[in-house]
Amino acid sequence: METGKRIDLTYGGKAITVFNQRSRLWTHPYDYQTPQKATLSNAGCGVFSICHCGQWLTGKVFEPDELAEFSMANGGRGDDGTDRPALLSAMMRKGWAAEYGFRYVFDGLRNDRDTLWAHLTEKRGVALCNLRVGHIVALVDARIRDGENQVLVIDPYSETLDNRIRPIVREAVEDSAITSRVTSDTGVFLGWQTQYALYWASCDTIRDFNLLHAL
Repeated sequence: METGKRIDLTYGGKAITVFNQRSRLWTHPYDYQTPQKATLSNAGCGVFSICHCGQWLTGKVFEPDELAEFSMANGGRGDDGTDRPALLSAMMRKGWAAEYGFRYVFDGLRNDRDTLWAHLTEKRGVALCNLRVGHIVALVDARIRDGENQVLVIDPYSETLDNRIRPIVREAVEDSAITSRVTSDTGVFLGWQTQYALYWASCDTIRDFNLLHAL
């Protein structure tokens, strides 16, 4: 009943492999520089989201374990979590960005939503962002629906039921359903929940994003 490490689907004519961060099978280490025993399952949202961006741009499926190793070796994992600008810059310098189908212009985190909107609607590329503090997702497409600017999110942690995300969700992609166990704080099994990894969200609250320019 529980969804595994990845699911494959097609949406908008594109094949998408969703890396399900909720799966405890993602055991590859992804530690901070302090010994916190982090793994891709509990800390790999940035790695998964870059893989999602790369597949959207190139059609290739990338392996999160390999990118996690590169990130830890090149400054993308520090005391404060994934340092996206450092990781993206290292990917540019060492040729990994081209393999993933993007270039990064070393401009750090941005908050100018008009630029993001033009970037997505004019198919210039994709973006990484925080829909909430501490969690990174991929933004890969845009549309206007009911007079509102909306963006297509690929969320490795499938947070459509989260109280911080639910108010901005406008449509969930049903084929991206992720079912996971719910337990109490003491580990007692309480039941199952289903959330969605692909969804359309309002663009009005998007912030702290990095633009990835298509090659």
